[in-house]
Amino acid sequence: MIPLHGVDGYFAFLRERYKILLRRRAGEPAPWTEDPVLQAWRFCNVRREDDKVTEWFRENIRDPLKDHPSVFFATIAFRWFNTIETGEAIRPWLLGPWNRREVERVLEDRLKDGKKLFTGAFMINSAPGKSKYIDVLDNLDWVRENLSHLSGLLDGTKSEMFDFVKQVPRLGNFAAYQIVVDLQYTYLLRHAPDLNTFTVAGPGCAKGIGLCFSDDPARYGYGAKKDQETMLALMKEALSESRKPEQWPKGWPAFYLSDIENGFCEYAKWRTGHTGARLKRKYAPCM
Repeated sequence: MIPLHGVDGYFAFLRERYKILLRRRAGEPAPWTEDPVLQAWRFCNVRREDDKVTEWFRENIRDPLKDHPSVFFATIAFRWFNTIETGEAIRPWLLGPWNRREVERVLEDRLKDGKKLFTGAFMINSAPGKSKYIDVLDNLDWVRENLSHLSGLLDGTKSEMFDFVKQVPRLGNFAAYQIVVDLQYTYLLRHAPDLNTFTVAGPGCAKGIGLCFSDDPARYGYGAKKDQETMLALMKEALSESRKPEQWPKGWPAFYLSDIENGFCEYAKWRTGHTGARLKRKYAPCM
């Protein structure tokens, strides 16, 4: 039985979730774990970089542009839709010159064919009376018109980049931070001094930290500045704990602080599942 509580429970969950990935990659047959919640429900990977959508984005968009100024706009554009299918459809204009008219035509055709344009991972707001994809394209036009502001952020920090990205109309804090996490693998932030000292606890992460340290999912408020400061300190403690081989074996990929934040979100789902509650998505193994 995997322990549920405290830092030891948190890392026990992370290790078991990562072992599932390793067993799948090795071609072992399902189930890849004895944990009933991990067997029954869908979880993101421990490291966001191992998730399917991020892998596609990294290989097809982010890495080809990682040292090019257009990586900033391409990251925002892709993550606003955040699906591989839409990414494939608009990839020529993410890698090359952006053509609003052509992108709009492609997206309209996909909608007519009944295809999904947007992720279900987070809420996307649009202006009243305007189609969601049109509003997103309008906001991407704003990003293009304001890219000149980016030059002052070179050799800057994740914190500064987060504040900058939050200015984009209708891009919420959660989505803005996910964009910053992507950019830390590019020329814009790979040398940022606060790579492992700045992160933002999302709603799921706040719940996970509360469960881990207080057994209370409502202990910390996602929108409360003081609680964000407290949660940041706790995530830094967890990052230090991850350097211990009994918590995270040597030879496995080391964590960024952003991975710790992501892990607490998945830990919250796992703990919730162990109460007997239904989670959002059932897992159906494909092999």
